[in-house]
Order: sequence, then structure tokens, then C-alpha cells
Amino acid sequence: MHSRPSSCAARPGGICQSAATRWSQDGNASQAQRLAFGRRLRALRTRAGLTQTAVAAGAGMDRSFYAEVEAAIHSVSVDRIPALARALGVEPYELFQETPSKPAE
Repeated sequence: MHSRPSSCAARPGGICQSAATRWSQDGNASQAQRLAFGRRLRALRTRAGLTQTAVAAGAGMDRSFYAEVEAAIHSVSVDRIPALARALGVEPYELFQETPSKPAE
């Protein structure tokens, strides 16, 4: 039977404190990334004057799933990025910019 290193402060369930902290931090980072991505999608969609239904249909996804991506409940796979970009009328890299660029006037 393997023993835990002495530097590992065991927590209930056998999870090391350092591992539990790391998983918690990773979860917080993932949630923050989902929130930022959802906000960018919403900003691009509203800038384009599109509804969630229109974007979802254009990207080949269910409207309720798309709404949950915008709300940071779900994330999308990398495979869906090109379809989302096309539906929003942008290049894929624009989905990951901090602030969507304004259209040229």
C-alpha cells in the first residue's frame, strides 16, 4: 500500500490540501473564462443585431444551449468555434479578443 508524502495535509475524502486548492483555483479560472467568453459572444451578437435564435441556428446548435454558453453555464468545444464565428459574422480570433472591435465607419 502506498503512503502519502508527509508534506501532504490529508483532507476528508483523501484529497491532498494542495490538490484540492489547485482544483478549486482551476475551477474558478474555468468559470472566469466561461464568463468572459459568454460576454464576448453576447457583445458580438448584439453588435450584429442578432438574436440568440439566429446565432444558434447559424452555428448549428440548439438555442437553449447557445443561451447557456452566453450565460457561462456551458462551454463549447473548439470544433464549434468556426461555426460560431461565421454565425456572428466575425473571424474566429475575434471571439477571444478582450473587447470586440467596432466596425469601420
